[in-house]
Amino acid sequence: MSTSVFRELPGLSEAWTVTRGANAVVAVVDEAVDVHDHPEFVGRVLRGNDEARQTAGDGSYIHRPHGAKVAGIALANGPHVTGVAPEAQLLPVAVNALSHIIGHPSEADAIRWAAAHGADVICCAWAPPDLTGKRGRLPSRTRAALDYSIEFGRGGKGCVIIFSAGNVGRDIRLNGYASHPGVITVGACNCHGTHPSYSGYGEALWCVFPSNDPGDHVGAWMTYLTTAPVGSLLNGDAYYTTRFGFTSAACAGIAGICALIVSANPNLTAHEVKQVLRSSCEKIDASSGTYDARGHSPLYGYGRPDVVRAVHLATQHEKVQTASV
Repeated sequence: MSTSVFRELPGLSEAWTVTRGANAVVAVVDEAVDVHDHPEFVGRVLRGNDEARQTAGDGSYIHRPHGAKVAGIALANGPHVTGVAPEAQLLPVAVNALSHIIGHPSEADAIRWAAAHGADVICCAWAPPDLTGKRGRLPSRTRAALDYSIEFGRGGKGCVIIFSAGNVGRDIRLNGYASHPGVITVGACNCHGTHPSYSGYGEALWCVFPSNDPGDHVGAWMTYLTTAPVGSLLNGDAYYTTRFGFTSAACAGIAGICALIVSANPNLTAHEVKQVLRSSCEKIDASSGTYDARGHSPLYGYGRPDVVRAVHLATQHEKVQTASV
């Protein structure tokens, strides 16, 4: 069974009475973001860094749907899928190397390119595949790109950068991307508001978003209906849609919420967007979450965002308690 973002995010329809994400630009940085001619994104796709479809040596199309799935959760708006911010604009940013390696210089160039080409929110729904040895280390070139984007993006207000906590169920202190102090790191909670074992955890976790949980008989089926690349019908997807879950879907959901926040108040800095998100969070699983005096849990960060509260805090940002990151 698939669920829609609309159903799984209580209050989203109320938040949309304030904003549906208009004028916010979400850059999806992924191995490919193939949404060419997609009915769910008509009129809202900006020219990305690589418009070419990838083909194999025999000329056949290489099916890489991850970026399209991420984009659908964040901002689709068509006949079959409605994302969190359905009036936001999509900036597709392809990093071909992500299909086989994390840490390639092209990832840094892509993040910097997105910041330089109008991105308000930069969604990186990926993580090192194995947090052992050097594999989770953040390359200096990528660190510099993150620093540049957070400081100079959006005309000096800073791009809001979001990373997945990963699906290996380990402490994200070993993940240099997720542990960067300027980014928003997103884990998953399940439909019961508890921790799925695959979701990364730790001090650097900022918040969680509902996703599937293979270890739970109900949560195992709670994936989202999202977008698949046009032409993927031959790969078993129907009406250009497919199912999606884990921390990539959670990361995409938070990217959509951040687009709503930025749309509601474009004057917010990247740091202020983080604080709005933090202040909107509901503390879930209070008995087992081991929240500290700051209200932070290693399993849930500051909790699960309330999208209505987040949008209203954005419009009245003077009420946000600006705690240090």
